[in-house]
Amino acid sequence: MKIAVYYIMVLLLLPALSNADKNTAASIIAKEPVTMMDLGLLKLNSMLSNKTFPGLTNATIGANYNARRGTIDIKVSNPVKKASQKQCQETIHHTKKIFLHTTDKKKISNIHHYFKHEGTRYKNKINWDNLADNIMITGIVLTKNNFQHSIYCQSKLMKNKITF
Repeated sequence: MKIAVYYIMVLLLLPALSNADKNTAASIIAKEPVTMMDLGLLKLNSMLSNKTFPGLTNATIGANYNARRGTIDIKVSNPVKKASQKQCQETIHHTKKIFLHTTDKKKISNIHHYFKHEGTRYKNKINWDNLADNIMITGIVLTKNNFQHSIYCQSKLMKNKITF
């Protein structure tokens, strides 16, 4: 009888022992899905932080998703000798050059390449040209000697208008 009780207890404990390693932090996050937005922002920020761009040599550039507005916000902080509206306009202009190419007087954006993946599931559901219309660039030019003297400006990637 004692052997039977012992045998039953061992059998009851075996599933608990085999599941012990399945609740680790790594196994839990491995089951979480990564969205196309998460992966795209990761790739975009990686590229922005690992390159130097003409006119933005000392600039810090980063992107995030603004759920309230439904836009991808690219922020560019550019230290300059003397902050001015012209410097802010140039910062926006140089940032747009990273993502825009002009052919036959038409602006074409390449930003969707960071968010696309190899699968075909969303091929007909997502209008990738529409993504560029929802990119907001914020430029911040800072005077190197006095970082409190700064000028902010914004522009959509596909628009020419810049607001201060």
